Order: sequence, then C-alpha cells, then structure tokens
Amino acid sequence: MSKVLFLVSPTLNSFVDRKKGTTGNKIDCAMKHFANAVVSDVQIGAVGGAAALIGRAVAKKANPAALEGLSFFGKAKTIFNAIPKPVKIIAGALIGLSYIVRNYKKGKIEQKYLDRAQFVDNTFVIDKKETKSAAPIKKAE
Repeated sequence: MSKVLFLVSPTLNSFVDRKKGTTGNKIDCAMKHFANAVVSDVQIGAVGGAAALIGRAVAKKANPAALEGLSFFGKAKTIFNAIPKPVKIIAGALIGLSYIVRNYKKGKIEQKYLDRAQFVDNTFVIDKKETKSAAPIKKAE
C-alpha cells in the first residue's frame, strides 16, 4: 500500500510510512514534499500559461475574429494549434525538466527523513536487515 501511495502522493505517504519514525518527522517530510510539489506545479503552470499566451497572440494576429463564438474547448484547440512548433518543443522540454527535478528532490527528501528517523531510533538498515546500534547515543548533560 505504501508503494502505491508513494507513487500517487508522497505527501500522503509520509503520514502512513512506519519507517518515518516520530509524528514530527512525518509532518516535516510531508511539508517538504508539499512545498516541492507546489514549486514544480507553479513552474509547469507558468510554462503552460506562457505557451498559451503566445498561441493566443499568434491566433489573434492571424485572424482577429478567430476566437469569437467558440466554446472553451474550441478556443483551447485553436490556441494550441496556433502555438509555433519551437515553442511547443521548448515548453515540453521545460515541463519535462521540471518533472525530473521534482522526482529527484522527492527522492532526496525521502532519504533525508528516513535517515533522520533511523538516527533518532538508533535503528539502522544494513543489507535490508534492521539492527540496533551497539550503544545508544547519550545526550550531554
């Protein structure tokens, strides 16, 4: 179940993953995942919006009455078809790059909070076998 949640939403996965340790650690992990997703979604929306504005400008310049009287989907199709091919390629590349960076950061966030939970519990995973550390770390008094 956890693998399905990780693919669907790392933010939700943070709350049900038993390996994350304390509730505070789970909340911190969820907040980082949410912030990562928001930044990526804003970047993707900005690139898509810029491409749509370019397409709308091209469609209006070619035919000033091109968007009049069309439904929402008709306007969207007209605008998408009016976007120049190089702009579509650049927008697709930037959106793909944003997804790659998002997934890279997702992995780094997961590893950071798993390591933090293992450090707090003094539990370390070596070769897929869970072991306790030889001596618990004592706090300086």
